[in-house]
Amino acid sequence: MQILVDTFDGDLRLFVSDRHLDRTVKSGVRVPGLRTVRMVRLFGDRAFLQFGHLREAIALETLIIDLNPRSITAWLLLVVRRACRRRTLVWGHLHPRAGSATRTASIRHAMRRLAAGTISYTYSDQDAARRELPGQPVWVATNALYRAEDIQPGAPRGTAERTDVLYVGRFEPAKKVDLVVRAFAVAVQENPHLRLRLVGGGSQQQNLAELAENLSVADKVHFEGWVDGVEALGKYYATAVCSVSPGFAGLGLTQTLGFGVPMVVARDEPHSPEIELAGTGGVIWVDSDSPASMAEGLQSTFQQRDLLPAEDVSRFVRQQYSAETMAQGLHDALKGIQR
Repeated sequence: MQILVDTFDGDLRLFVSDRHLDRTVKSGVRVPGLRTVRMVRLFGDRAFLQFGHLREAIALETLIIDLNPRSITAWLLLVVRRACRRRTLVWGHLHPRAGSATRTASIRHAMRRLAAGTISYTYSDQDAARRELPGQPVWVATNALYRAEDIQPGAPRGTAERTDVLYVGRFEPAKKVDLVVRAFAVAVQENPHLRLRLVGGGSQQQNLAELAENLSVADKVHFEGWVDGVEALGKYYATAVCSVSPGFAGLGLTQTLGFGVPMVVARDEPHSPEIELAGTGGVIWVDSDSPASMAEGLQSTFQQRDLLPAEDVSRFVRQQYSAETMAQGLHDALKGIQR
């Protein structure tokens, strides 16, 4: 967002609520031109309205809105701006997490038909979008975390002692972090040098600590708290044999592969589009909801730790999934530039 703000030199408006519909997801964006707008949740948090920006949003020459069928505000802006013949683009997940064959997929399709174009998170979604609505322009803004210069593999091979299994994210039920603790308790029996580092926080932290105590691995499970910034996080990835995603994988996959560290991923989960990065070879698939299968994945990465960091994987993320490539896609969409 900072790159876009600088590029448009004051001619960009950003509207965001302080939290997602999922209350555990908070906004951390702080850039010039950003306005925090009020969110009202409806129907038991199944839908929402946003206020405080509608008049200005309707008047803008080009507007990008969230491709989220739960947003009544998004529908309102699509319909009104279409009637006013103003250019509106949708940006987000092309399909629901459950896939393109689900019943609700047609609702996202309807939103796209009302829009003048689509911005997707991934290149595979761009191809699918073009097939579904031939003739409608599609741009890619790869979901990114860091500038290209900051996406670097960790310490060179042989210079870091890699012993850590790493989880980075929220400690919430949907994330299934307890599976990581259970799998680690199995893996550490074969590889006693392993250590589990949990970076983040959330409502399940006390439960996870008690689980580690009950499984007799509390001395090897470290709760690191929230860690921000590429340099601070890089220190954790520099000693990791792998990161792990027991639930759905998303932006964290971009992060770990950028550091040249593979991710152990549960197979049958509603993964975000970033899962296309599995094609880099940086994903170790394991069975969902199976501590035994995940433990095998952890053991496999520990045995191959001398091959880390994966410099080719990190280079691919740097070239294709940087803040610059993300900003370029959004810039081109706003300007109507097709490359």
